[in-house]
Amino acid sequence: MGREETMMVWRRLFKRDEPEPPVTAPTLPPTAPTLPATRRHRRGDIPVARDPETQRALDQLRRRRETLVFDVERAISATQPDNLWRERIDLLRDSLASVEADLAALDQEVGVAGGLPPATPIVAVVTTADAPMVVRFTIGGESFEFQEEIDWDQRGGPVVRGDLRQREGDVARLALGDLPIAQRVGLVQHLGESVLVFATDLRDRTLNQEPLPVSATLTDLARPCPECGGWRDWGGTCAACARRAFRRQSLRAEAGRLTKEREEETAEWRKWAERLPIARRRLADADAEMAKLTG
Repeated sequence: MGREETMMVWRRLFKRDEPEPPVTAPTLPPTAPTLPATRRHRRGDIPVARDPETQRALDQLRRRRETLVFDVERAISATQPDNLWRERIDLLRDSLASVEADLAALDQEVGVAGGLPPATPIVAVVTTADAPMVVRFTIGGESFEFQEEIDWDQRGGPVVRGDLRQREGDVARLALGDLPIAQRVGLVQHLGESVLVFATDLRDRTLNQEPLPVSATLTDLARPCPECGGWRDWGGTCAACARRAFRRQSLRAEAGRLTKEREEETAEWRKWAERLPIARRRLADADAEMAKLTG
């Protein structure tokens, strides 16, 4: 007895109780004989038919069955106490509560207490109608100058009036009286925006051939806002109120989006839970068709 035969005998002796490894059917050419039809259709089985036409129908049923198994599993999960839909709905509920809390806090916000600046006259108002337009004025010895930026079309002509760019002047150097530091910082920031509104109004009045304002003062650039307690600019707009209104609009839009998404998740959850009997029936029908083809 050769060495290889001896080794085979020992393998058979020591592996007698071990199960035989599964045998997988190889891929056969079209002309080769096919295996007998499979009678059971567990998930993952690949039944083999006796003729190519039946095999094609069987393959289509198998793909359909995989989809139906997924539907049944998804519908079963929708009937469980803990599922993906409930998790998403809980997250959306928490997010919606946070947005509603932000809205409530926003309604309680107030602007910086508006200390009024002195009624320093705005003098030496000069505007030039040439392109680019230049606007100049002086407040308490501080000179301000703004120059227009012009947009041009492809033919080389101006199409719209551009924004004004500040070239000279600093509102921080203006005498604002004896104000607390918090009010002074807020007032300087507001005046920096309001002088631009004032210069733009001068530019527009010149273009429309309207009279320029008379006896304007620094106080006119920072009128108190009765709604939030802050300041309104030369045009009557309160930047703090405008920012708060935009924030409120954004929060309400977010709350609407979250509410809609929560309703959609709830409807999807209900749809899959109610779909379970139908999905099971369709899966049983597919199994019956496969059994008919392979029986």
